[in-house]
Amino acid sequence: MATTETDDFQAASTTSAFDATLSEADFDRLFEQAEELSEYFREIGPEFDEKNTFAFPSIERFKATDLGAISVPKRFGGHGGSLLQTSKIISELSKGDSAITLAYNMHYIMVGIAGGLMSDEQNEYWLGRVANGKELMFGPFSEKRAGFSGLADMKAIPQEGGGWKIYGTKTWGTNCEAASIITTNATITDAEGNLPETFEERVAAESFFIADFGFDTETLEGDGLRVERSWDSLGMHATGTHVIHFDGFFIPESGFICEWRTGAFGVLEWASLTFASIYLGMQARVLEESRALLSKKTLGAVFGAIAANEVKVSGVGHIVDGVGEMASRYEICRRVLYQTCNEVTEGKDDDWPLELRFPYIGLAKTFIAENVMWMTKHAMSMVGGQSFRRGNIFERLYRDSAASLFQPLNGDQTRTYIGEYLLQPDELED
Repeated sequence: MATTETDDFQAASTTSAFDATLSEADFDRLFEQAEELSEYFREIGPEFDEKNTFAFPSIERFKATDLGAISVPKRFGGHGGSLLQTSKIISELSKGDSAITLAYNMHYIMVGIAGGLMSDEQNEYWLGRVANGKELMFGPFSEKRAGFSGLADMKAIPQEGGGWKIYGTKTWGTNCEAASIITTNATITDAEGNLPETFEERVAAESFFIADFGFDTETLEGDGLRVERSWDSLGMHATGTHVIHFDGFFIPESGFICEWRTGAFGVLEWASLTFASIYLGMQARVLEESRALLSKKTLGAVFGAIAANEVKVSGVGHIVDGVGEMASRYEICRRVLYQTCNEVTEGKDDDWPLELRFPYIGLAKTFIAENVMWMTKHAMSMVGGQSFRRGNIFERLYRDSAASLFQPLNGDQTRTYIGEYLLQPDELED
C-alpha cells in the first residue's frame, strides 16, 4: 500500500461496522433459524463429504431463512446485525457442518467487505437484492502464483463503450455454485491490455468490482467465463470451491467499487473474524462429540497402567484433563473472538498502528485456528482407533480443521506483518 493512500485507508476502516441496529429480540428469532438450519446441515453433511461435492440441497434451505441479510443495514432492507451477531450465526451453523457453512461464509464476507466500500447507491441496489431477493454473493480473489498478498495479474481491459472486460483465472471460487453476484479484483490496463509498468501504478490500478454472475450448470460456461470444478481437497468437501476462468467477462462502469488495496484492508475483519467464527463453531462440535462419546465409553477389564475389572473412560485422568482442556480452550477462544468483534465495532482499533490493524484483528482467527487443530487431534487421541475410520465424525473434523491454515492471514503471515513493522527503525525510535 502506498503511503500516500493512508488517509483513504483510514477512511475505509471506519465503514465496516454498518449500522448495527438489530435488537436482541430480533436476533434471537434469527438465531432460532440458524439452529434449525444447523441441524439440517448436520443431517446432510456426511453425504456430501462422501460425495466430495457442494451441498446443493442447502441452497434453497438457506434462502428460505432470513439469515443471508443479517448484516445488511436496515436502510438497504436487511436486519442491521453487528459483526458479533453475524459471528454468532456463523458459529451456530458451523456446529452443524463446517464445510457447508464455509461456503455460505463467503457470502457473509463479501456482504461485509463490499457493503463497507460501495456507495449508498450501489449498496441500495446490490445489498437490496441480497435482502429482498435473497441472492447470494461470492468473491474469488486468489491467483495461483499470488495468494493473498500478490497483486492481481487478472486484467480489466477498458472498453470503448465504457466498462471493462476481465481476463484471467481465480483459484478459490467458494460459493460460486450458489451465488448470483460476484465481487473480485483485477488490474485495470490500457486499451491494449498492457499492465502498468511501475509497482506504484500497479497498486493504484488494482481495482474492486461487482457484477451479475451465472453459468450453465451442465456446460459450466457463462458469458465470458468458465467454471472448472476442481475442488478435490483433504477436507471441507461440501464447500465446493472451484477455479473460475475469465475470458472477456464484462463489468459495466457501475460495477467499479474502489481501488482494491486501499479499500479492502480497511474492512477485512469481515473475512478474518467470520473465518474465526467457522472454527469456533467447529470447536464447539468437537467438544460436543467428545463429551457424548467419552462420557459413555468403557474399556472393559483392563490390565496395564490402569488395572480394573471395568474401566469407564470418564474416570481416567488424562481423559478428564483432556476434556477439561478442550472446554477451557473453547471458552478462551470464544472470549477472544467476541471481544475482538466488539472492539472493532466500537472503533477501538483506531488506537492500533494503522499497518497492524488487519494482522491484529486477525489474531483472533489464527489463535482459534491453532486451537481447533489441537482439539481435533487431541479428540482423536482420546477417542481411540475408531476415530481413524473414514466417515467417523472425528476423522472428518480432523480433516476439515486443516483448512484453517490457509485463509488469510494465516499464522505465518500474521507474525511476519507484525514483526516487520516492529523492527522498523522509525518504530523503534518511537
